[in-house]
Amino acid sequence: MNNSISNRLKDIREYTQNNHELKKSHHFLFNCPLDKRSKIADVIVMGLNPGEAKTDWEYGTNLPTEESSEFDFHDEFGKGRSSVRWSQLCEEYLPNSDIFLSEFFFWSSGNLDSEFKDRFGYSFKNCPHFDFCKKCNEEMIDFHKPKLIVATGTSWAKFFSSVYKMKHVKTLRCETDKRNRNIIHHYEFKETPFIFTPHWSSGYISNFEKKDIKSYLSMYL
Repeated sequence: MNNSISNRLKDIREYTQNNHELKKSHHFLFNCPLDKRSKIADVIVMGLNPGEAKTDWEYGTNLPTEESSEFDFHDEFGKGRSSVRWSQLCEEYLPNSDIFLSEFFFWSSGNLDSEFKDRFGYSFKNCPHFDFCKKCNEEMIDFHKPKLIVATGTSWAKFFSSVYKMKHVKTLRCETDKRNRNIIHHYEFKETPFIFTPHWSSGYISNFEKKDIKSYLSMYL
């Protein structure tokens, strides 16, 4: 892996130790390949922050541990049901792609509501660490030069498009679904398509919506 990515991983580890509340997480996630054979990303999938199952805490070595290109605790511990499901969904929505995972906020929690605030001492929206994560993600994007970046969770599209100073391209609804809701928020980040969709595992996506999302993403693969 490129020295710039290794340096960012060192920075994240050091940053975690220097911010006491972040040490309460089980792990952080940055530049994690879905397939360990992948070296360069076609697609980067960006989440809000890593999920955290109670069973993850059964892996208790050198916490917080990590999911990254240099070490993934799942390789020793095994993937839980939600992690397996997420990998399957990435492959379903982005077939035949080299996929790397990252997050807008790198450190894990069980949810973004009361558990997040109880652990870190602030709400997700008021998190003071987004700029640090942005700098690391920018370097990751510059390294991979992906065809596409996909963010799962449309409710945060306006917020993070502002944080990352993205250019809005278009917003699309699913005309065949009775909810007729927005399912594509297409932005550009440094000329790379950056597309927000409903969350694939918790966004209650209908078959009509799934078909339209997959079709739209496929144009960039």
